[in-house]
Amino acid sequence: MKKEYIFIFIAGLFLLAYVLEAVVNPLNLNLATPYDYLKPALLARYPFTTAIIIIRAVALFLAPVWLFSLLSGHHSAKGVTLLVVAGLAQLYAIQEVATRAQVIPLEWSLSLSLAGLALLLPAALQILLGLAHKTKEKLSRKKAPPEVEASPPTD
Repeated sequence: MKKEYIFIFIAGLFLLAYVLEAVVNPLNLNLATPYDYLKPALLARYPFTTAIIIIRAVALFLAPVWLFSLLSGHHSAKGVTLLVVAGLAQLYAIQEVATRAQVIPLEWSLSLSLAGLALLLPAALQILLGLAHKTKEKLSRKKAPPEVEASPPTD
């Protein structure tokens, strides 16, 4: 699939979530953590809002993965960066829900939390790819025959 189509797909997911969110009222829940929303009772009680949260979470998950797909190599750096982004998304969502600061809507916080959880998988894969690449490099250097120095010509 071409990368331009993936970009349009991600933008379409954000747009779809925005349009669907205009139809429903914002959530007004007192959650201790963002993970409390994942209880089956709340998921069943707010199915439309849950769909919006999942759609936005998929878009938030795909955006950094797509951006890093534009860069080749540097798997370890990509993995660590994705790990940091996932951690920051989790920390922000937890703080936002715990303090009820409402800097961003609750739906966005829940989407950030889900996307952060999902970003742990590509982060781990990128780190493993980076480790495999480094190991392959070191093994190929050890197997290469040593260069023989040419002796200077004698007269």
